Amino acid sequence: MGSILDNRDYMEKRDPDGVLSSIARFPVDARRAIEDADKLDLKAIRRKYNGLVVAGMGGSAVGGLLLRDWLRGACSVPIEVSRSYSLPGWAGENTLVYAVSYSGDTEETLRQYQEALDRGCPVVCFCSGGKLGHSASLRKLPVFKYPKGYKPRAAIAHQFFSLAAVSRRLGLVADEPWSEVEEALRILDGLSQEMNPDVPSDANPGKRLAENLHGYIPFVVGSEALQSVAYRYSTQFNENSKTPAAHSFAPEAFHNSVMAAEAAKALLSRCCVVVVRDPLDAESSGKLDSFVEIMTGSFARVVEVEALGRGRLARILSALYMGDFASAYLGFLYGHDPGSTKSIDYLKQKR
Repeated sequence: MGSILDNRDYMEKRDPDGVLSSIARFPVDARRAIEDADKLDLKAIRRKYNGLVVAGMGGSAVGGLLLRDWLRGACSVPIEVSRSYSLPGWAGENTLVYAVSYSGDTEETLRQYQEALDRGCPVVCFCSGGKLGHSASLRKLPVFKYPKGYKPRAAIAHQFFSLAAVSRRLGLVADEPWSEVEEALRILDGLSQEMNPDVPSDANPGKRLAENLHGYIPFVVGSEALQSVAYRYSTQFNENSKTPAAHSFAPEAFHNSVMAAEAAKALLSRCCVVVVRDPLDAESSGKLDSFVEIMTGSFARVVEVEALGRGRLARILSALYMGDFASAYLGFLYGHDPGSTKSIDYLKQKR
């Protein structure tokens, strides 16, 4: 019997919001986001900044996390992703604030946006409309408009590349890191073809990864450059696959997560470790091998994913992309709609 992941009708019936097709469009959406960001009028906020705060929650925060990891060591000012009701205390009139909310109605982001205005921070808004878009338009602030019709987590290409391209125009991304964009998009083009739903499971790395994880609770560990990718894996497994998941990263995991190998066998029998490797991480690779060896002796299963590319951005985005596809396919294996968010919607109604 073939895999249900090779039954296109089965998946389409369980994906009324088109999450899988949104994932497949990542490279196309990325190029569109760069083009749209180049049209944004930023003249009023060009200045020297002492830092960048990306204010956002959930899927809308991930673009900022990826930007931070990509530019680590290459950006002259600190980048902080603020997933809270308030901005960090150090943010002031020379701190650039990106207010990011796909819907434009995220409570926590709106609070931080208002606080940024009160403190005199230069602000750029990223949204598809909502209260944030309306307020920013009235105040004549720069607004990058996301296309409507996406689940916030599925709009990651727009979210990351809009932040990256605006940061490039404002002088926060230098020529050297920006030169990595072309390679990253080329690799994503290839992966989009390889993991497309029409490619059968035995030749599709996204489907194979999902099948390896089916029936297990994943604990994701990423290399240093991939720490936000590991976080993304866990949240995508939560949202798209409707499964518990946890995450950590090297070298931090060597000081705590490794101790999970000493848990009772009864607990570990349904748990697997997903190691997302950066092949160019010479600093931690040897110890990560030993980490895998320890976990293999205790956990029910250890699965490894290797990032692709030479540039840091290609390695970050290729690893993320494999996890995004796998999370949707894993949701189908469990019989779920990867786009449904009943528990999140319930919490949003509470005050």
